[in-house]
Amino acid sequence: MKLERISSNKIKYSITFEELTNKGFLQDELLRDSFVWDVLFDEMLDEASRIYELNDVGAVSIEIFSLTSRELVLILTLEEEIWHDTIIKEELQEAEKDEGLLYRFEEFDHIILLVKRLTSLNIDCASSTLFAFGDLYYLKMDGFSIIHDTIESLCSEYGDEAGLSEAYLEEYGVKIIEKKAFPLINDHF
Repeated sequence: MKLERISSNKIKYSITFEELTNKGFLQDELLRDSFVWDVLFDEMLDEASRIYELNDVGAVSIEIFSLTSRELVLILTLEEEIWHDTIIKEELQEAEKDEGLLYRFEEFDHIILLVKRLTSLNIDCASSTLFAFGDLYYLKMDGFSIIHDTIESLCSEYGDEAGLSEAYLEEYGVKIIEKKAFPLINDHF
């Protein structure tokens, strides 16, 4: 059985019919007995929980594909909040220690408005990186010249705390602007 994470909340399982037979599943049982499927799905969730350190799995949808006559492919879609809460719990703790701020924005226009507002207040940061992940934008800001609380309140007007770490975004997101997001956005918009 091959296990592969294909997105932030989806897991792909590939299992051959030979492996199913070795596990004690007969082809006739797979076609008619739903209890056999329950056992197979439980095994898959246990494996995903072990590999990706999932503690509590909420709603799960399962898509079944048979791409070849020798292999069965299943796509498990985990409830988004459950996935992020369990997969990146340690990364969130590290992000809290970091002195930089990481905020998510639903629209790019919200980032433009934030940058313009901070610039008009003569607030600048030493480093700012813009990421895209899913349908959202993430702005990582470091090295502010004034108190974080002021910046956090202004950022909260336009976006929300990210709930992800920079390391997670580095690996799974798309880096749009590295280290100079503030000046580039301010100059071009």
